[in-house]
Amino acid sequence: MPVTSFFTIGSLSVPASWIAIMAAFVVAYSAVRFRYGKKHAEIIGDAFFYLVIVWKLSIVLTDYESVLRSPLAIIYFHGGVVGFYLGLLFIAGKILWDMNKGRLVAEGFRAIFTGAVLVQVVYQVIMVLLNEGELFAQAVTIIVFGLFAVFFWMNSGKSGNWPVQLALVFMAVHVFVSAVQPDEFIQTPLITTVVMGLFFVIVFMRKLDWRNDYE
Repeated sequence: MPVTSFFTIGSLSVPASWIAIMAAFVVAYSAVRFRYGKKHAEIIGDAFFYLVIVWKLSIVLTDYESVLRSPLAIIYFHGGVVGFYLGLLFIAGKILWDMNKGRLVAEGFRAIFTGAVLVQVVYQVIMVLLNEGELFAQAVTIIVFGLFAVFFWMNSGKSGNWPVQLALVFMAVHVFVSAVQPDEFIQTPLITTVVMGLFFVIVFMRKLDWRNDYE
């Protein structure tokens, strides 16, 4: 969903995507705290913080000359799509590190999974609500992601193979929604969903003993 709307906050002109991601984070954080408690909700908060920091500081790599000319560029600009992916890579690496060190157990990883999925789903829906676009594509986005959000919430706490299945459905849903959009099929949100989905599928399948925690 392309950005067509901007909002004025003080002296800043903020794109609708920024509003959508902030609202999505608040919803995801609240949902995780409701289901998993404050301790695991803080993991979601930390992940979002790391993502923003890496995204902002990555401008040193993506536009080094601008930072060299004006160091304050780090404050006003960011690393764009490359910086965003670097942020995701950093979060994935930290998750794996914490798992290997025993600091992240099954429930904590499920909380991260829940938070990540809800952030993406809520972000997509709010982007439709805040921006202009083709009516059919907007309706499909809201209905399909809305139904998936309900289905996901009802089943994300189940035992067995459910986390793997939900991750696969998550990717399939986004692929379907992207297919009906008037713009390019492969865009950053879809790539993000596929990358996240595959990451969670691989980890859940490798950690087969986690299933016993909920049997």
